[in-house]
Amino acid sequence: MRAILTSLLALSFAAPVRAEGDLKPVRTLVETSVNQVLAILKDKSLEREAKKKKVMAVGEELFDMALMSKLVLGRDNWPKFDAKQQKEFSDLFVNQLQDSYFEKVDLLTDETVEFVEPTLQKDGKVLMLTHIHSKNERYEMLYKLYKKKDAWKAYDVEIEGISLVKAYGAQYDEFLRKSSPADLLKKLREAPFERPKDLEKSKKGAKAEGERP
Repeated sequence: MRAILTSLLALSFAAPVRAEGDLKPVRTLVETSVNQVLAILKDKSLEREAKKKKVMAVGEELFDMALMSKLVLGRDNWPKFDAKQQKEFSDLFVNQLQDSYFEKVDLLTDETVEFVEPTLQKDGKVLMLTHIHSKNERYEMLYKLYKKKDAWKAYDVEIEGISLVKAYGAQYDEFLRKSSPADLLKKLREAPFERPKDLEKSKKGAKAEGERP
């Protein structure tokens, strides 16, 4: 089972990019997605639920939710779930992630975003840094992307240096040390976990505008 999972994850990160010049589509994807979200949130003609639905649609285009579900459980925990449980976990995790994400971005009103050129890593994956300017503070969000066939997809995002996948993963891993996959699914169905504390701390670590390096 471990060998199958390793092969699956390796396949998911296929089609590495070899040159910086191939990265224009990455910037276009991230910049377009972020600007679409901000435009939706600032649209006063939309009710909150309509905004949420539109924001989630943008997120589904940007993120590879299925891969994030595998990564958040990790190579040790994912094989503990049978195929049916894996599917249910993916659905529940995506719902939790979407709700948590929307709760945070719904607060954005007058923020502006600065986009930094994406950088190619040795393994063929790409990082793209953005700065969110809010009043007198600046937040860093780092998108991690890979090429899936002919399309770019984000598989993780760091908020002030804290990986979303690792933060949720640590939460689930701690639970699974004492409980079964069935227990985790039951927990997610009935009362989803609170947003990981590391992600809350990352917001407090935001830089003042005058402290920019």
